[in-house]
Amino acid sequence: MKKLSFAILALALVACSPQVYPLYLDVRQPSSSGLDLARKTMSLVYMDGSNDVDSLFDRHTASALARSLEEDYFGGEPVIGLYHIPSADTVSLEKMHSLVMDTEGDVIFVLASHLEMPLDTTAAMAVPLSTKLSVYDSMGEDKVNGYSGETVIQLDGMKSLGGKAEEMAGRIVKRFLSNWKTESFSFYYFDGWEDEWYDALNLARQGKLSKAMNVWMPLVKKGNIVKRACAAYNMAMAFYLLEDYHMSTYWLDYADKLENLDLSPGLRKRLAAAAK
Repeated sequence: MKKLSFAILALALVACSPQVYPLYLDVRQPSSSGLDLARKTMSLVYMDGSNDVDSLFDRHTASALARSLEEDYFGGEPVIGLYHIPSADTVSLEKMHSLVMDTEGDVIFVLASHLEMPLDTTAAMAVPLSTKLSVYDSMGEDKVNGYSGETVIQLDGMKSLGGKAEEMAGRIVKRFLSNWKTESFSFYYFDGWEDEWYDALNLARQGKLSKAMNVWMPLVKKGNIVKRACAAYNMAMAFYLLEDYHMSTYWLDYADKLENLDLSPGLRKRLAAAAK
């Protein structure tokens, strides 16, 4: 009889112990340029060239650049403003400060190109092209990042100018697209007869974090103190993944007041890094 009672007690302890479920997600990293463009607004500015061809080429290039950046950082939403300014040899830090105010973009791209066009623009031709791109991140280091390059493009008359501009944009934008890294983000759950924990995990696995939080929220005030702390921690992790770091910190503080959870320091470290 004593052995049976011990077995029942052991089963109850296992059922009440929190289990850890790792969720593997691809996390956005800074671009190859070293600039972290995530969660920032952007504006693309092209210079009016010394001739109509340069201006037309840069307008096409800037538009294609904007579309690629929108696809990567904004889910394809057309949110990047396109502007033009008079031609200049250099782009000063003071000018970038002014463009931040004028365009309301956190990150400013300024593009200037020059094509050495022949007199006859009706035939196929090899055209030398020089391009300068200046980038300023108002939320990062207070400096203008400059990039330049020279190449030769093959034009089949002026009708192919737009296509070549898009090709050039494709080369340029690679430096500024996100890099991705797979990371593990852990959630708590409990074995046993409480289906809510499994329901919430399944929703989180599908990326439906808001719906998962609707399941965890009642659990914050349900059950023993460990379960309540685990539910609060899961809320904190969900808000972290949604990039709402204020609410993530709130729920992590709540969880820590209830119980010292093993996963808490790791999330606390991630929140500290996100605040920098």
